[in-house]
Amino acid sequence: MTLDTGGVTRRIGVLGGTFDPVHYGHIGIAEAVRSELDLAEVLFVVAADQWLRESPPVAGATARLAMVELAVANTRGFEVSDVDIVRGGPTYTFDTLAGLREQLGEAVELFLIVGADSAMSMDRWKRAETIVSLAQVVVVGRPGLAFDGRSLAKTHPARGAVYVEGPMADVSATLIRDLVRADKSIAGLVPGEVADYIESNGIYR
Repeated sequence: MTLDTGGVTRRIGVLGGTFDPVHYGHIGIAEAVRSELDLAEVLFVVAADQWLRESPPVAGATARLAMVELAVANTRGFEVSDVDIVRGGPTYTFDTLAGLREQLGEAVELFLIVGADSAMSMDRWKRAETIVSLAQVVVVGRPGLAFDGRSLAKTHPARGAVYVEGPMADVSATLIRDLVRADKSIAGLVPGEVADYIESNGIYR
């Protein structure tokens, strides 16, 4: 976890999600944003088990956190945060950012990384006005879905977002879970350490 740097501003990306499991799509997005915006690091923030009551994560928080830690262990500039897991309860983005701000101090500039589809609905997010006061929104284009903030209403939280073209790796956690259940290979979709963890712990079977 990053520490308060004593007055020196650090630019830190925040990539939140269930990561059920983490895959190369997530990693590619983090790499693209870090490179494009010259960020000091990207924090992978793992959601708590109660993230969505109607559609909870399949793997528990401990397992999902472990998989993300394995995935980024050898990548400089990638870190993992359990701020949402420690807090518990439903994960709301404004809570995540407020928690990180408290941990990291004021000498940090936060960049909230979201997909284009999520950005379009930000006006319906809980306390959206707080989100944009805590972090610069960064919208990453996904395969087949670009983003034009100028088309949004002037009051829309994502109107002033920075746009970054994302990787074209069209992979999803749902696909990976389905492949595991079908006893098919997930090589090339997740880091080898993550694939080994899934297999050795019988996750998604």
